[in-house]
Amino acid sequence: MPELRIVQPGGAEDFAGPLQEALDAVAAAGGGEVVLPPGDYPYRGILVVKDRTTLRGSGGARLLPQDPDTGALRLTGEFPAVRELVLEGRAEKRTGRGDATGVRLLKAKYAELDRVRVTRTAAAAVFVGQSEHFRIVNCTVHDCLADGIHVTQGSRHGQVMGCQSFDNGDDLFALVGYAKDGRLVEHVVIANNVGRNGKARGITCLGARHVAITGNVIDGTDAAGIYLHQEDSYDTFAPSDVAIVGNVLRDVSRRVTHAGLFIGGGRGQKELADGGKVSNGIARVALSNNILDGSGDAGLYVAAEAGDVAGGGNLVRNARHDAVRIRSWGSELEALATD
Repeated sequence: MPELRIVQPGGAEDFAGPLQEALDAVAAAGGGEVVLPPGDYPYRGILVVKDRTTLRGSGGARLLPQDPDTGALRLTGEFPAVRELVLEGRAEKRTGRGDATGVRLLKAKYAELDRVRVTRTAAAAVFVGQSEHFRIVNCTVHDCLADGIHVTQGSRHGQVMGCQSFDNGDDLFALVGYAKDGRLVEHVVIANNVGRNGKARGITCLGARHVAITGNVIDGTDAAGIYLHQEDSYDTFAPSDVAIVGNVLRDVSRRVTHAGLFIGGGRGQKELADGGKVSNGIARVALSNNILDGSGDAGLYVAAEAGDVAGGGNLVRNARHDAVRIRSWGSELEALATD
Protein backbone atom coordinates (compact mmCIF):
# COMPACT_ATOMS: atom_id res chain seq x y z
CA MET A 1 0.00 0.00 0.00
CA PRO A 2 1.22 3.56 -0.66
CA GLU A 3 2.61 5.28 2.42
CA LEU A 4 0.49 8.02 4.01
CA ARG A 5 1.82 10.64 6.42
CA ILE A 6 -0.20 13.50 7.89
CA VAL A 7 1.56 16.55 9.28
CA GLN A 8 -0.68 18.54 11.61
CA PRO A 9 -0.48 22.35 11.84
CA GLY A 10 0.35 23.84 15.20
CA GLY A 11 2.28 26.56 16.96
CA ALA A 12 5.72 25.68 15.61
CA GLU A 13 7.75 28.49 14.03
CA ASP A 14 9.58 26.13 11.64
CA PHE A 15 7.94 23.07 10.12
CA ALA A 16 10.91 22.24 7.88
CA GLY A 17 12.02 19.30 10.05
CA PRO A 18 8.72 17.42 10.35
CA LEU A 19 7.73 18.19 6.75
CA GLN A 20 11.00 16.94 5.26
CA GLU A 21 11.02 13.92 7.56
CA ALA A 22 7.56 12.93 6.36
CA LEU A 23 8.48 13.49 2.70
CA ASP A 24 11.66 11.42 3.04
CA ALA A 25 9.85 8.60 4.83
CA VAL A 26 7.23 8.34 2.09
CA ALA A 27 9.88 8.33 -0.64
CA ALA A 28 11.90 5.68 1.21
CA ALA A 29 8.80 3.50 1.51
CA GLY A 30 8.39 3.51 -2.27
CA GLY A 31 5.95 6.39 -2.62
CA GLY A 32 2.66 7.75 -1.34
CA GLU A 33 1.28 10.98 0.03
CA VAL A 34 2.09 13.56 2.66
CA VAL A 35 -1.14 15.36 3.52
CA LEU A 36 -1.37 18.77 5.14
CA PRO A 37 -4.67 19.55 6.87
CA PRO A 38 -5.90 23.18 6.80
CA GLY A 39 -3.56 25.57 8.55
CA ASP A 40 -0.29 27.46 8.23
CA TYR A 41 3.12 25.78 7.92
CA PRO A 42 6.00 28.25 8.24
CA TYR A 43 9.44 26.86 7.38
CA ARG A 44 13.03 27.86 6.71
CA GLY A 45 15.27 26.49 3.97
CA ILE A 46 14.05 24.37 1.07
CA LEU A 47 11.71 21.40 1.03
CA VAL A 48 12.33 18.52 -1.38
CA VAL A 49 9.63 16.25 -2.84
CA LYS A 50 11.27 13.11 -4.23
CA ASP A 51 10.42 9.96 -6.17
CA ARG A 52 6.77 8.91 -6.30
CA THR A 53 5.85 11.25 -3.47
CA THR A 54 2.90 13.64 -3.50
CA LEU A 55 2.59 16.61 -1.18
CA ARG A 56 -1.09 17.39 -0.93
CA GLY A 57 -2.88 20.22 0.83
CA SER A 58 -6.49 20.10 1.86
CA GLY A 59 -8.82 23.04 2.07
CA GLY A 60 -6.59 25.92 3.14
CA ALA A 61 -3.14 24.49 3.86
CA ARG A 62 -0.48 27.19 3.37
CA LEU A 63 3.27 26.77 3.17
CA LEU A 64 4.93 29.95 4.42
CA PRO A 65 8.64 30.20 3.55
CA GLN A 66 10.28 32.57 6.04
CA ASP A 67 13.46 33.37 4.08
CA PRO A 68 12.75 34.92 0.65
CA ASP A 69 16.18 33.83 -0.68
CA THR A 70 15.90 30.12 0.21
CA GLY A 71 12.28 29.04 0.38
CA ALA A 72 11.80 26.84 -2.67
CA LEU A 73 9.66 23.75 -2.76
CA ARG A 74 11.80 21.52 -4.97
CA LEU A 75 10.55 18.55 -7.00
CA THR A 76 13.14 16.06 -8.20
CA GLY A 77 13.42 12.41 -9.23
CA GLU A 78 10.57 10.49 -10.86
CA PHE A 79 6.86 11.16 -10.36
CA PRO A 80 7.03 13.86 -7.67
CA ALA A 81 3.83 15.89 -7.33
CA VAL A 82 2.28 18.78 -5.43
CA ARG A 83 -1.48 19.22 -5.37
CA GLU A 84 -4.07 21.54 -3.82
CA LEU A 85 -1.58 23.66 -1.90
CA VAL A 86 -0.76 27.34 -1.37
CA LEU A 87 2.82 28.60 -1.13
CA GLU A 88 2.84 32.18 0.10
CA GLY A 89 6.16 33.99 0.30
CA ARG A 90 7.07 37.29 1.87
CA ALA A 91 9.52 38.74 -0.67
CA GLU A 92 9.99 42.47 -1.09
CA LYS A 93 13.09 42.43 -3.32
CA ARG A 94 13.77 40.43 -6.49
CA THR A 95 16.70 38.02 -6.64
CA GLY A 96 18.12 35.57 -9.16
CA ARG A 97 18.84 32.83 -6.63
CA GLY A 98 17.46 29.49 -7.76
CA ASP A 99 16.06 28.55 -4.37
CA ALA A 100 14.22 31.87 -4.14
CA THR A 101 11.63 30.47 -6.54
CA GLY A 102 8.30 29.24 -5.25
CA VAL A 103 8.18 25.75 -6.78
CA ARG A 104 11.27 24.42 -8.54
CA LEU A 105 11.19 21.37 -10.80
CA LEU A 106 14.83 20.36 -11.12
CA LYS A 107 16.03 17.19 -12.88
CA ALA A 108 12.53 15.81 -12.50
CA LYS A 109 10.70 13.28 -14.66
CA TYR A 110 6.91 13.03 -14.78
CA ALA A 111 6.52 15.80 -12.20
CA GLU A 112 3.10 17.37 -11.72
CA LEU A 113 1.73 20.54 -10.19
CA ASP A 114 -2.05 20.58 -9.91
CA ARG A 115 -4.18 23.31 -8.29
CA VAL A 116 -1.20 24.97 -6.66
CA ARG A 117 -1.16 28.69 -5.88
CA VAL A 118 2.14 30.55 -5.54
CA THR A 119 2.48 34.18 -4.53
CA ARG A 120 5.02 36.78 -3.33
CA THR A 121 8.25 35.01 -4.24
CA ALA A 122 11.57 36.80 -4.87
CA ALA A 123 12.23 34.84 -8.09
CA ALA A 124 9.95 32.97 -10.51
CA ALA A 125 6.79 31.51 -9.05
CA VAL A 126 7.41 28.21 -10.85
CA PHE A 127 10.78 27.27 -12.39
CA VAL A 128 11.30 24.18 -14.56
CA GLY A 129 14.90 23.16 -15.29
CA GLN A 130 16.42 19.99 -16.77
CA SER A 131 13.07 18.24 -16.47
CA GLU A 132 11.06 15.95 -18.73
CA HIS A 133 7.41 14.99 -19.09
CA PHE A 134 6.13 17.61 -16.65
CA ARG A 135 2.57 18.87 -16.15
CA ILE A 136 1.61 22.21 -14.64
CA VAL A 137 -2.18 22.37 -14.64
CA ASN A 138 -4.87 24.53 -13.04
CA CYS A 139 -2.29 26.51 -11.07
CA THR A 140 -2.35 30.19 -10.11
CA VAL A 141 0.77 32.35 -9.76
CA HIS A 142 0.54 36.01 -8.85
CA ASP A 143 2.29 38.97 -7.25
CA CYS A 144 5.72 37.38 -7.67
CA LEU A 145 8.72 39.59 -8.42
CA ALA A 146 9.98 37.74 -11.52
CA ASP A 147 8.41 35.42 -14.14
CA GLY A 148 5.20 33.60 -13.41
CA ILE A 149 6.10 30.22 -14.98
CA HIS A 150 9.62 29.85 -16.43
CA VAL A 151 10.73 26.74 -18.37
CA THR A 152 14.42 26.43 -19.30
CA GLN A 153 17.66 24.35 -19.23
CA GLY A 154 16.62 21.96 -21.96
CA SER A 155 13.36 20.90 -20.33
CA ARG A 156 11.11 19.01 -22.71
CA HIS A 157 7.82 17.20 -23.16
CA GLY A 158 5.78 19.42 -20.89
CA GLN A 159 2.36 20.97 -20.51
CA VAL A 160 1.32 24.28 -18.97
CA MET A 161 -2.45 24.24 -19.16
CA GLY A 162 -5.40 25.91 -17.50
CA CYS A 163 -3.23 28.18 -15.37
CA GLN A 164 -3.55 31.82 -14.32
CA SER A 165 -0.57 34.18 -14.10
CA PHE A 166 -1.14 37.79 -13.09
CA ASP A 167 0.47 40.82 -11.46
CA ASN A 168 3.95 39.29 -11.75
CA GLY A 169 7.15 41.31 -12.12
CA ASP A 170 8.35 39.92 -15.46
CA ASP A 171 7.04 37.55 -18.16
CA LEU A 172 3.80 35.79 -17.30
CA PHE A 173 4.83 32.57 -19.10
CA ALA A 174 8.31 31.96 -20.52
CA LEU A 175 10.14 29.25 -22.48
CA VAL A 176 13.85 30.10 -22.67
CA GLY A 177 16.79 28.16 -24.12
CA TYR A 178 20.08 29.81 -23.15
CA ALA A 179 23.12 29.18 -25.33
CA LYS A 180 25.31 28.65 -22.25
CA ASP A 181 23.22 25.56 -21.43
CA GLY A 182 23.66 24.23 -24.97
CA ARG A 183 20.09 22.90 -25.10
CA LEU A 184 16.76 24.15 -26.34
CA VAL A 185 13.43 23.73 -24.61
CA GLU A 186 11.44 21.22 -26.69
CA HIS A 187 7.96 19.78 -27.14
CA VAL A 188 5.99 22.03 -24.79
CA VAL A 189 2.30 22.95 -24.89
CA ILE A 190 1.14 26.30 -23.49
CA ALA A 191 -2.65 26.07 -23.72
CA ASN A 192 -5.84 27.54 -22.28
CA ASN A 193 -4.09 29.78 -19.79
CA VAL A 194 -5.01 33.30 -18.68
CA GLY A 195 -2.44 36.03 -18.08
CA ARG A 196 -3.15 39.51 -16.74
CA ASN A 197 -1.18 42.63 -15.96
CA GLY A 198 2.36 41.46 -16.72
CA LYS A 199 5.29 43.82 -16.22
CA ALA A 200 7.01 42.38 -19.31
CA ARG A 201 5.70 39.92 -21.96
CA GLY A 202 2.66 37.69 -21.81
CA ILE A 203 4.09 34.54 -23.41
CA THR A 204 7.79 34.48 -24.32
CA CYS A 205 9.37 31.85 -26.55
CA LEU A 206 13.16 32.21 -26.80
CA GLY A 207 15.13 29.14 -27.76
CA ALA A 208 12.33 26.59 -27.83
CA ARG A 209 11.21 24.32 -30.65
CA HIS A 210 8.19 22.12 -31.30
CA VAL A 211 5.94 24.35 -29.23
CA ALA A 212 2.16 24.85 -29.28
CA ILE A 213 0.77 28.14 -27.93
CA THR A 214 -2.98 27.75 -28.21
CA GLY A 215 -6.18 29.09 -26.71
CA ASN A 216 -4.55 31.50 -24.26
CA VAL A 217 -5.93 34.88 -23.17
CA ILE A 218 -3.42 37.62 -22.35
CA ASP A 219 -5.03 40.77 -20.97
CA GLY A 220 -2.65 43.60 -20.18
CA THR A 221 1.15 43.50 -20.57
CA ASP A 222 3.80 46.20 -20.60
CA ALA A 223 5.62 44.48 -23.51
CA ALA A 224 4.46 42.10 -26.27
CA GLY A 225 1.53 39.79 -25.67
CA ILE A 226 3.31 36.92 -27.48
CA TYR A 227 7.04 37.26 -28.21
CA LEU A 228 9.19 34.96 -30.37
CA HIS A 229 12.78 36.03 -30.75
CA GLN A 230 16.49 35.24 -30.48
CA GLU A 231 18.04 37.64 -27.98
CA ASP A 232 21.73 38.45 -27.98
CA SER A 233 21.46 40.32 -24.69
CA TYR A 234 20.49 37.09 -22.90
CA ASP A 235 22.35 34.86 -25.39
CA THR A 236 19.40 32.66 -26.26
CA PHE A 237 18.73 30.30 -29.11
CA ALA A 238 15.99 31.10 -31.63
CA PRO A 239 12.63 29.32 -31.54
CA SER A 240 11.38 27.16 -34.41
CA ASP A 241 8.46 24.90 -35.26
CA VAL A 242 5.96 26.91 -33.24
CA ALA A 243 2.17 26.90 -33.61
CA ILE A 244 0.39 30.03 -32.35
CA VAL A 245 -3.31 29.35 -32.73
CA GLY A 246 -6.53 30.76 -31.30
CA ASN A 247 -5.07 33.16 -28.76
CA VAL A 248 -6.61 36.45 -27.63
CA LEU A 249 -4.34 39.39 -26.78
CA ARG A 250 -5.80 42.58 -25.29
CA ASP A 251 -4.17 45.83 -24.19
CA VAL A 252 -0.58 44.68 -24.75
CA SER A 253 2.72 46.51 -25.33
CA ARG A 254 1.56 49.28 -23.01
CA ARG A 255 5.06 50.65 -22.28
CA VAL A 256 7.65 48.82 -24.43
CA THR A 257 8.02 49.46 -28.15
CA HIS A 258 7.29 45.90 -29.26
CA ALA A 259 4.50 44.81 -31.53
CA GLY A 260 1.69 43.14 -29.65
CA LEU A 261 2.47 39.87 -31.44
CA PHE A 262 6.19 39.95 -32.21
CA ILE A 263 8.13 37.45 -34.33
CA GLY A 264 11.78 38.46 -34.57
CA GLY A 265 14.93 36.46 -35.13
CA GLY A 266 18.67 36.83 -35.52
CA ARG A 267 21.50 35.88 -37.84
CA GLY A 268 24.22 33.25 -37.68
CA GLN A 269 24.29 30.04 -35.67
CA LYS A 270 24.88 28.76 -32.14
CA GLU A 271 26.41 25.49 -31.00
CA LEU A 272 24.51 22.77 -29.16
CA ALA A 273 25.98 20.88 -26.21
CA ASP A 274 25.55 17.49 -27.90
CA GLY A 275 27.15 18.66 -31.16
CA GLY A 276 25.85 20.43 -34.21
CA LYS A 277 24.56 23.95 -34.58
CA VAL A 278 21.21 25.67 -34.68
CA SER A 279 20.28 28.75 -36.66
CA ASN A 280 19.56 32.05 -34.94
CA GLY A 281 16.79 32.65 -37.47
CA ILE A 282 13.22 31.82 -36.52
CA ALA A 283 11.68 29.21 -38.82
CA ARG A 284 8.43 27.39 -39.37
CA VAL A 285 5.83 29.32 -37.42
CA ALA A 286 2.11 28.69 -37.89
CA LEU A 287 0.02 31.72 -36.95
CA SER A 288 -3.73 31.27 -37.24
CA ASN A 289 -7.01 32.53 -35.81
CA ASN A 290 -5.51 34.85 -33.24
CA ILE A 291 -7.15 38.10 -32.09
CA LEU A 292 -5.09 41.11 -31.05
CA ASP A 293 -7.23 43.91 -29.68
CA GLY A 294 -5.23 46.88 -28.45
CA SER A 295 -1.48 47.43 -28.73
CA GLY A 296 0.53 50.42 -27.56
CA ASP A 297 2.84 49.92 -30.54
CA ALA A 298 2.39 47.95 -33.78
CA GLY A 299 -0.01 45.06 -33.96
CA LEU A 300 1.54 42.04 -35.71
CA TYR A 301 5.22 42.17 -36.67
CA VAL A 302 7.33 39.58 -38.54
CA ALA A 303 11.03 40.40 -38.92
CA ALA A 304 13.03 39.89 -42.09
CA GLU A 305 15.13 37.22 -40.33
CA ALA A 306 12.08 35.02 -39.72
CA GLY A 307 11.42 32.35 -42.30
CA ASP A 308 8.35 30.35 -43.27
CA VAL A 309 5.74 32.12 -41.15
CA ALA A 310 2.33 31.12 -42.47
CA GLY A 311 -1.31 31.10 -41.52
CA GLY A 312 -4.59 32.96 -41.76
CA GLY A 313 -7.67 34.10 -39.91
CA ASN A 314 -5.79 36.56 -37.69
CA LEU A 315 -7.52 39.77 -36.61
CA VAL A 316 -5.69 42.93 -35.52
CA ARG A 317 -7.45 46.04 -34.28
CA ASN A 318 -6.77 49.10 -32.16
CA ALA A 319 -3.01 49.13 -32.70
CA ARG A 320 -1.35 52.48 -32.07
CA HIS A 321 0.99 52.13 -35.06
CA ASP A 322 1.01 49.75 -38.04
CA ALA A 323 -1.58 47.05 -37.55
CA VAL A 324 0.43 44.54 -39.61
CA ARG A 325 4.11 44.82 -40.49
CA ILE A 326 5.61 41.82 -42.31
CA ARG A 327 9.20 42.14 -43.49
CA SER A 328 9.92 38.47 -44.12
CA TRP A 329 9.90 37.54 -47.80
CA GLY A 330 9.52 33.87 -46.92
CA SER A 331 6.20 34.26 -45.15
CA GLU A 332 2.66 33.69 -46.37
CA LEU A 333 0.53 35.20 -43.70
CA GLU A 334 -2.99 36.59 -43.75
CA ALA A 335 -4.24 39.09 -41.17
CA LEU A 336 -7.25 41.38 -41.19
CA ALA A 337 -6.64 44.85 -39.75
CA THR A 338 -9.56 46.93 -38.52
CA ASP A 339 -9.95 50.15 -36.55
